[in-house]
Amino acid sequence: MPERMMPIFVTRPARLIGLVLAVVSASGALQAAGIDELAGRWSGWGALRLSNGVIEQVKCVATYFVKDSGTSLDQNLRCASASYKIDAKANYTVEAGVVRGSWEERTQSARGIVAGSVVDNLFKLTVEGDGFTANMTMSSTNCKQSISITPRGLEVDSLSIGLEKC
Repeated sequence: MPERMMPIFVTRPARLIGLVLAVVSASGALQAAGIDELAGRWSGWGALRLSNGVIEQVKCVATYFVKDSGTSLDQNLRCASASYKIDAKANYTVEAGVVRGSWEERTQSARGIVAGSVVDNLFKLTVEGDGFTANMTMSSTNCKQSISITPRGLEVDSLSIGLEKC
């Protein structure tokens, strides 16, 4: 592992893993595009910008399982970069524009919550885990998801991920 990555990926891996998981998981709960259309496999790339200016590319694959007539969503997520791997799952509900859920990263035994709102195809969410929070916005169409995150409590300036299914 490169020396420059150690503060984030060794001392705070569960926080970063939770942030990435929550980003991709929450994007799957999009009522406006039809939650049933999100079932299946999504993949894409992301960029993590560290506070020292270093940018690292990440590849992600997410699989969504729609339940309860489209109000509940289970998600499995695997992401990898040159410095780390994620193996996570999440459970989400969407009711009357309110998003609530939880996530778990299996290799780090980390957990947290996501809460916020969705109007049309725009999510505004807060991601929380042990010792960090992040603001997130996400927009989606039936085939693409675009996600932007600004965390607090990590040595990360921003995280951007784009996923596609079509």
